[in-house]
Amino acid sequence: MDLFTEGQKITLFFQKDTNLVEMTCSLEKLYEDRIELQLPQYFMRYVNYLQVGMSITAKAFTKLGTVDFNSIIITSPLEDCFSIELDYNSLRLNSNNDDVNIKAIETVEIVKDDNEFKFKTFEISTEYIKFTSDTKFVLDEEFNGTIILPKNYGIIDFKAVISDIDPIYNNEYTAKYITMTEQCRQDLLYYMYIYSKDID
Repeated sequence: MDLFTEGQKITLFFQKDTNLVEMTCSLEKLYEDRIELQLPQYFMRYVNYLQVGMSITAKAFTKLGTVDFNSIIITSPLEDCFSIELDYNSLRLNSNNDDVNIKAIETVEIVKDDNEFKFKTFEISTEYIKFTSDTKFVLDEEFNGTIILPKNYGIIDFKAVISDIDPIYNNEYTAKYITMTEQCRQDLLYYMYIYSKDID
């Protein structure tokens, strides 16, 4: 699968008690039947939920769209490596040009210089948002925004700062959240989990 490359970010979703957890990992090694992931430093707080045999949902972001798949944990974080199964038959590429995916692209409203603009996202998480904009932003620029989730999944209010501008596609921006309520974070996480499990 050419869409997977070492160093790529893959987001895992699993349930902790009554809350959903989103964990952003990086792909360390790619095999025919599994992928080896590098977990974030804070993984130990969730180690009991990452045991061998547990089912998880995974999402990888690419320029062509998102790759969604369900998986099983093969080796735990307490072993030499953390790996999950890779079943190519279960992978689902949702192309950015696909009508189904277009309906699920989130709208983000951003207030900039006392003006309100609407943009489309191409990647969201509970830590950052990526969006395309013909309106120019600069690094470290702060702004207030609202993500309008499709299908009445909710409205997410936040404050963020521009943390990256794509060197090739200079209209693609990454912004890290500065503030967001816990309720908005849980609503966003639930939406991302449902979208990963059931895209229709």
